[in-house]
Amino acid sequence: MATARTRRPRISQDDIDPDADLIEQLAAHVPMRAMVVMAHPDDTEFACGGTVSVLCRDGWDVQIVVTTSGNKGTKDPEVTAQWLAGEREEEQRHAAEIMGAREPIFFGFPDGYIRNDDELRGLIVRQIRIHQPELVITWDGFRPGFNHRDHRLTGQATYDAIYPAADDHLYYPLDKDEGLTPHRPIAMLLAGTNDPDYHVDIEPVLQTKVRAVLAHRSQMGGRNEEQMLRMWRERAQRERATSADEQPIEPALRESFRKVLLRR
Repeated sequence: MATARTRRPRISQDDIDPDADLIEQLAAHVPMRAMVVMAHPDDTEFACGGTVSVLCRDGWDVQIVVTTSGNKGTKDPEVTAQWLAGEREEEQRHAAEIMGAREPIFFGFPDGYIRNDDELRGLIVRQIRIHQPELVITWDGFRPGFNHRDHRLTGQATYDAIYPAADDHLYYPLDKDEGLTPHRPIAMLLAGTNDPDYHVDIEPVLQTKVRAVLAHRSQMGGRNEEQMLRMWRERAQRERATSADEQPIEPALRESFRKVLLRR
């Protein structure tokens, strides 16, 4: 039977200084638990693998949740959906180990068929009540023109699961039978956003991020570590060169998010 974690944080949304670093503030005042909810195996590593690596390096307990089985995403006509799903789950497990995160949780919905419905929200609510994260990272499902419906709907479902459902005992009341208690994280970081306002310096963990990305061998087309490191560094140089601001972009190697603080 799953056991709820009952320790409550000592700060709320109103105690967060918008001018100070969010992750550092959370680490100083609340249990260092984070959850990443993404649509596909490899989403975490590409979107926020550096941030996850930073959190794990600094002692956070990080749980990765993947909503689909990843049973699509190949040009090989000999590959079956069943084989690909198994392969990509193993790749995700290896990537999580590289970053220092927990064993991933897979909901197993078919790739391309995610819906923001009661079933998906209930599964996310249950994981929030089990693991009681103070920080949740997911896709920005409200970004206009998002290029993958699984990303968009996973982000929306996660947001909707957190507020108001996860912290209200009348939503998904059967969770009580497992001894789970309501919980609302203090903050969310939304990846893939058009309007980032929070940046994580990933320079110290870039190699870890790249190695975690490369763990997804079925998706990487034979790329190697040297090529990937060069790609990220060149991308950072281009972004700095094209910045409209007089001051250079800092940190140069970073992952960017939209920050959401949750009242409770």
